[in-house]
Amino acid sequence: MGDADRGVYFDEEYHIRILDVDKYNASKSLQDNCNIFINNVVQLQSLVEKYVTAIDQQVEKLESEKLIAVGLRNKVAALNEERKRKQKEQERIVSEKQEELERLQAEEQSLIKVVKDQELLLAKLTDSSTGAAF
Repeated sequence: MGDADRGVYFDEEYHIRILDVDKYNASKSLQDNCNIFINNVVQLQSLVEKYVTAIDQQVEKLESEKLIAVGLRNKVAALNEERKRKQKEQERIVSEKQEELERLQAEEQSLIKVVKDQELLLAKLTDSSTGAAF
């Protein structure tokens, strides 16, 4: 800095300045622009925080819905498994009943045969006893 750059200056309002008027005006303009920039950054930060908060809320809702969907899917899977288990149980019961039916039908056929045999025997005995009485 030369001697010309040093000195005391007066501005339009007669304030004492160390900088000359042009440098002071440039500094003042830079300070004003910096303040505007800072205000813009603060506004941007506020908007970003608002959007981040909104996104976080949406994420929470999404996670909640996702948990509900997973729970419902598990419930449906459990219901399907329960339905399959019940179907197998019903098939087993039907099979047992079918076997019992076949056993009872065989027993019925056997009893019918026994009845026929007894009726034949009774008929023979009746015929032989009536034939012997004559």
